[in-house]
Amino acid sequence: MANVEQFEKVVTEAGAVAIRIMRGPRGAERLVIQTPGGLITREVPLRGDLDKDIQAAATSAREIVDGAKRLTAAPARNLSAPAITAIQTENLMPSASRPKNRP
Repeated sequence: MANVEQFEKVVTEAGAVAIRIMRGPRGAERLVIQTPGGLITREVPLRGDLDKDIQAAATSAREIVDGAKRLTAAPARNLSAPAITAIQTENLMPSASRPKNRP
């Protein structure tokens, strides 16, 4: 299996798409990955160690897919009990960082 096919396989398994491998002006190579639909694009630096590069590509692909899911998730309709308690506590306690209103 060619190196490019290995990158495509791990990125696809994570739910992303491998777009291309780019070469920078100083010869550094980067794998460009993207979420389906193109919401998030990331360039993963390739170091020259195939095993580590594949692991980095898989990790980055999972991160951008998870990020895209969070960005496109339906808004929360209900707050959990700990969140409600935190909001109530915040409203009851004056914050030292809030500027005081003075005329």
